[in-house]
Amino acid sequence: MAAPTERDLRAARVAHVLARAVRKGEVEAVDALRILRHELRRRNTNTTPRIKVRSVGAQASIDKYAPERPPRNDSDDALHADHVYPLRAELLHSVDTVEGWVAVLARLHTVVCLTAVENYALERVEAQGITGPEKYALAGITFTTPPDW
Repeated sequence: MAAPTERDLRAARVAHVLARAVRKGEVEAVDALRILRHELRRRNTNTTPRIKVRSVGAQASIDKYAPERPPRNDSDDALHADHVYPLRAELLHSVDTVEGWVAVLARLHTVVCLTAVENYALERVEAQGITGPEKYALAGITFTTPPDW
């Protein structure tokens, strides 16, 4: 794993403080998770065309609209950054160091680029409790190159 950036360390410190507050009963887990999810999503804002791991559908959308960007919203061709691994409440209880949070957040930041249509199919699979890399095959999503999970 590459050395964490200052941004990575800041996010890990915040996660560490939030997790400690949850363990001490000072913050509800749902609130800590909301803040951490916002940070994970914020890191992907306006980056979907640059995500290297893309579905076949996302690549087709990029090619269809090139040299412009695919539509941002309200289109089946819109691109979406999907987090491969879920952020779960148990992490707030099991990760108790900044270094641990650096590693966890790096894993949680693993994203793939999908189209809106693919994301809707994926949401149906995730609603069944299926997460991680296996969810893509179950949703019928294939990638332009095999992901290195």
